Amino acid sequence: MGNMDWYQTLIKPALTPPDMWFGVVWPVLYVMMAAALLMVLIKLSGRDRWLAAGLFLVQLGLNLCWAPVFFGGQNISAALAVIVVLWLALSATVWFFFKVYRPAGWMMLPYWGWVSFATYLNFEIWRLNVLI
Repeated sequence: MGNMDWYQTLIKPALTPPDMWFGVVWPVLYVMMAAALLMVLIKLSGRDRWLAAGLFLVQLGLNLCWAPVFFGGQNISAALAVIVVLWLALSATVWFFFKVYRPAGWMMLPYWGWVSFATYLNFEIWRLNVLI
């Protein structure tokens, strides 16, 4: 069974958006994230610049790990663990970006909101399919 075939068989919460939303939302979020990172890197130097880049790269790495764990590995529980850690790392990144340059923090908020929503969806899919 292919990855998307597997996904279609899962019980999903009522708030699950149509699949096409993901292809529309993510490119916009990635552009906003890149702009926010650029704004922060321009404002900082030295150790703080490395901290900003490090925070950003940690959350981005976790973001990039989620889909292979969820879809590729078809492991809802491990994906939930990844996205919770992603949410925590992203929250720290957004907080730091706000501290450095408020417009950069605001640019990250839609992404934070989307990851928060994705965390809810992953939790609900876990609850509906793994805890049965």
